Amino acid sequence: MALYRIADVVVKMSPSYEETAHWYEPYLTEEVVTPDYELTVSQEDIDYFVENGLNITPAIAENMLLSSKFNRRLLKYFGAFIHSSALLFDGRVYLFSADSGVGKSTLTSRICRLYPDRASVINDDKPSIRMIDNKCIVYGTPFAGGTDKQINTSAELGAVVFIERGDENEISRIPSSMAIKLLLAQMHKPKTPAGNDRLLGILSQIIENYPFYLLKCTDSDEAVCVALEATKQV
Repeated sequence: MALYRIADVVVKMSPSYEETAHWYEPYLTEEVVTPDYELTVSQEDIDYFVENGLNITPAIAENMLLSSKFNRRLLKYFGAFIHSSALLFDGRVYLFSADSGVGKSTLTSRICRLYPDRASVINDDKPSIRMIDNKCIVYGTPFAGGTDKQINTSAELGAVVFIERGDENEISRIPSSMAIKLLLAQMHKPKTPAGNDRLLGILSQIIENYPFYLLKCTDSDEAVCVALEATKQV
């Protein structure tokens, strides 16, 4: 088994498939340390996902299972995944979150195209967040969905932007009550009351210290200018 440092947590894993191992390669560590925990998945579970999923390969199934287990364990370290496209822009990470198909990846790709020297996507599906020393740090992870767009790096959160399709481009700050509802809709829920309490505690700290926005946008370059209004508030 190999050691991987993901979101500053050392995990012991042994991917069964070459493609999975390739996705995880940037997170390999040669540190001589005791792993924080070990993750394994059974071939039976992988086969079940392949048989019952839609166009799911064994490698994707393995990645999905390991991703889910990692996310559950990360809660112990005051962390979790947020389904979003994580954009590193001028030293901060901005999370653009929405239901699948709305266009968050299209928007962050467009920002990177227009600002190649200032912007990069560090994860296009499941970036992790952790509260460390009262700061929310966002990490790239190898769990990047179908695009495999990810970078092993991290930076402090700048803002969270929820996206909706609209006839015009406009962005507005949203209240805490709306932010928590939208956040929870893009996260996996813990299976225990204690886990739920910890997750809500983490999210409460983030909402208290970082701005949240609702972006209504068209599929256009003009939407980029409006989206980047969030970066000017930091």
